[in-house]
Amino acid sequence: MLSVEKNKNVRFQCCQADGAGRLGDLQTVGNQLDALQKSLTSYLDSKKMAFPRFYSLSEEDLLQILGSSKPETIQKYLLKLFDACKTLTFGPGAKTIEAMNSDEGETYGFVMPVKPEGNVEDWMGRVDDEMKRTLHYIVKEAVFFYARENRLDWIRKQIGMVAIIGTQIWWTYAVEDVFKRVSIDKHAMKNELAKETDDINSLVALIRTDIETNLRKSINCLIILDVHARDIVDSFVRDSKLSAKEFAWESQLRFYWNICADDIEVQQCTGILSYCYEYMGLNTRLVITPLTDRCIMTLTTALTFNLGGAPAGPAGTGKTETVRDLAKALALRCLVTCCGETLDYVALGMNFSGLIQTGFWGCFDEFNRINREVLSVVSAQIKTVQNGLVKKSKIINFMEQDISLIPSIGIFITMNPGYAGRSELPDNLKALFRPVTMVVPGLVMICENMLMSEGFNTAKVLAKKMVTLYKLSSEQLSSQYHYEFGLRPIKSVLVQAGYLKRSYPEMPEDAVLMRALRDMNMPKFVYEDEPLFKHLLQDLFPGLRAERVGNEDLRANSI
Repeated sequence: MLSVEKNKNVRFQCCQADGAGRLGDLQTVGNQLDALQKSLTSYLDSKKMAFPRFYSLSEEDLLQILGSSKPETIQKYLLKLFDACKTLTFGPGAKTIEAMNSDEGETYGFVMPVKPEGNVEDWMGRVDDEMKRTLHYIVKEAVFFYARENRLDWIRKQIGMVAIIGTQIWWTYAVEDVFKRVSIDKHAMKNELAKETDDINSLVALIRTDIETNLRKSINCLIILDVHARDIVDSFVRDSKLSAKEFAWESQLRFYWNICADDIEVQQCTGILSYCYEYMGLNTRLVITPLTDRCIMTLTTALTFNLGGAPAGPAGTGKTETVRDLAKALALRCLVTCCGETLDYVALGMNFSGLIQTGFWGCFDEFNRINREVLSVVSAQIKTVQNGLVKKSKIINFMEQDISLIPSIGIFITMNPGYAGRSELPDNLKALFRPVTMVVPGLVMICENMLMSEGFNTAKVLAKKMVTLYKLSSEQLSSQYHYEFGLRPIKSVLVQAGYLKRSYPEMPEDAVLMRALRDMNMPKFVYEDEPLFKHLLQDLFPGLRAERVGNEDLRANSI
């Protein structure tokens, strides 16, 4: 550039006469830059293979971590590396790592503190191992003490995921014990049903009291799962199921503590899955409907035969959430990728490399938006993984690299068939997945369970009213682009109703729900639709008035 400034005749004097080797210089610099880029990529790949969770980070984030000598630098990237860990608790002088903390503020301490010494990928690998080792120890201890303590006292002592898995293990044992005793005591199953109903009522009563936020979230999940467990036992009583060999029981997701293996074993139909001890924090759980049950059974069967799962259906039917909820049940991380036309086989291959080496699940949303040319290559990549699982290989050759294969890996795709811009999957790709057709979810059951988990006594009646209101609104109100009357807005209203229930415990439950429905929906309606929606509310809640309650803090600050 200095030469260009001195000689205005750039073409002849700078590039030829004065700079005969200029082209060669530029080509040399370009080649050196390419070599540096390849060296950097190779260096980062070596770090990713040493600690495969790094595959979920961008190159910029990974360079920030590798370029720092302070262990605390990892803190801001933890939620990208772990499912629910927001921070690690460092000891004095950052000499040890002593605990994991979730985004909600839940924490548990490591049995053996980890020293952040050496390369970051090495000590982060030790943190990963200690997380699983500690959670295994905590779960084992909790399962041992479950039957020796009062259930509510036991729940208060446990972190969220331990309370859930401990309850599920003991519920599986209790039901199978009833099957053994039912030939002697014909009322054994009815007694179990009464006991489970009492357990749910005690949790609902507890959640209406003033308890800490984290315990409330834990009990919310427990109520949702306990209601499903009670419904299963209720169906056994109604249909006179008397054996553990009945398909109605075999088809349930069952959790056992295998004494010989000293570990948790998850069974459904002919499949046996592993519990993976990924820290889940206080993640919410789905209400389990008959649709969810059938979907989960298909997915676990597919995993048993080393295949993937392919839920398909309209938007808002719970395709992705069902896959994620099953992963939560197995304490396994599920990474969701939104697919589009710009996604190529190299990017997908890198994604698969991370899943193969971590054993995580990958859920690829709207998979049929990817170009057909890319899908044909992707089918070969997925087939390579599945062949490795069938052969029980510990190492497979993937994208010209030998990498470790963790057998807990699962690959799932979701599709919206019939939508614009979606292509049909090639036949060789279809053969690698078990199809699942998702339809409209059971909204009444979902509303009822969520209202119950928020502490409502009259959940059954209120759930029917709420679903009816949304059905009538979708049919009678004008068609607007921003209107939505599906599962997502219903869930938002239910969460708000729970907040109002706790804030105004003396208010009648129907007034609480009416107020939540009015306040959450009215702001989004156009002017012409407001009178009709108010009339629908009055028809479903006749003679009821819920006065508006302003935000006093906001009012005081505005003045």
